[in-house]
Amino acid sequence: MKKFAWSWLIRRAHMYLALFLTPWVLVFALSSVIFNHLKFFSGGKPLAPFEQVAELPYEAAFSDGIESREVGLQILRDLDREGAFWVARNQKLTAKRFTVNRNRAIGPERIHYLPQENKVIIERQKVTPSALLVGLHLKHGVGHPGIAANLWGIILDLVIVGMLFWVVSGVWMWLEIKPARFWGAVSVLSGIGLFLLFLFTI
Repeated sequence: MKKFAWSWLIRRAHMYLALFLTPWVLVFALSSVIFNHLKFFSGGKPLAPFEQVAELPYEAAFSDGIESREVGLQILRDLDREGAFWVARNQKLTAKRFTVNRNRAIGPERIHYLPQENKVIIERQKVTPSALLVGLHLKHGVGHPGIAANLWGIILDLVIVGMLFWVVSGVWMWLEIKPARFWGAVSVLSGIGLFLLFLFTI
């Protein structure tokens, strides 16, 4: 393939991949700003409170030695609330409360199973812009129950590939433009130098 054809292909791929992944890049960029300035956005409090939305009777039989994740999965299935979730590994059914966290983008839920009282309490997080962005940033993907969760994970893999491609294609385009080579080299060396400085000082 001729150099012109390669250049055209790389530039178009650089542009269209960036346009396609714009929503995900914005989510991770804006949520990273929140993480970096958490006190400013939260005022030292949770980004959004959890509110109780239901209290239901619940009885279940669990096999001996069952892992905490399997307990969480069974509880969600019984309540018809399957999807991406996580549980703390050190939780025990012998405790007063066993909590399952539903990893939803809009309105994450905490499901508290109280085995001694044979009931569950369901709490849902109030939706705010900051909490939504952080929830999307932390959302689990590949390997979790549900087609949507796995598709989300695949898109995140594509975001990683896209960012690596933007670096490589950016270098390609920089080398193509001869007048920009000097200042491009200055930019590269400055970035590497600053990164190394932080690497050994923070």
